[in-house]
Order: sequence, then structure tokens, then C-alpha cells
Amino acid sequence: MLNFLLSILFSAVSLSFFLGWARQRAEGQLDKMQDAVFNTPGVEAPVPPDVVLGGVGLTVIHFVFGQKVLGLRGWQTFLSFGLGIVAGVAIYKQRKGNSS
Repeated sequence: MLNFLLSILFSAVSLSFFLGWARQRAEGQLDKMQDAVFNTPGVEAPVPPDVVLGGVGLTVIHFVFGQKVLGLRGWQTFLSFGLGIVAGVAIYKQRKGNSS
């Protein structure tokens, strides 16, 4: 049970920081797109490649950490990932609300 909770906590904390970083990168990318392209179709993706790679990496790290390090079963890792996403988004929104 402790390993399961630790897996949720790992996902929640890492996702809350990832969301803040990804938002800054995406907003910077939108500014860059607006500066580079005026009255022409967009040439760059609205989500930078490093944000996509970071999201994929975060997902892979969660599953490797949960199964190999903490010894969780596949369904436990998947469930803890889902609960970690919910908790991470809540933490991110709470931090964002306090900083405004």
C-alpha cells in the first residue's frame, strides 16, 4: 500500500511541475509563432517538441519506477498513474491560484 501511495505522490508532484513548465514553453511558442508568421499559415507546431518528449518521458518514467523500483503490478501502476494525474492537476491549479 505504501508503494502504491508513493507512486501516486511521485506522479502528482512531477506532473504539477511539468504542467507549469509545459505551459511556459507553449506560451513562448505561441509568441514565437505570432512573431514569425504574420498573415500566413502557421509553420511551427503550437506545442514544442520538447514538451511532447517530456510528457512521454514522464509517462515512461512513472511506469518504470512503479513496476521496476516499487514492484507494483501493471494494473496498480496504471491506477496510480490515473490518480496521480488527478492529484497533479489539482496541485497545479492550487499553486497557480495562489501565485495570482
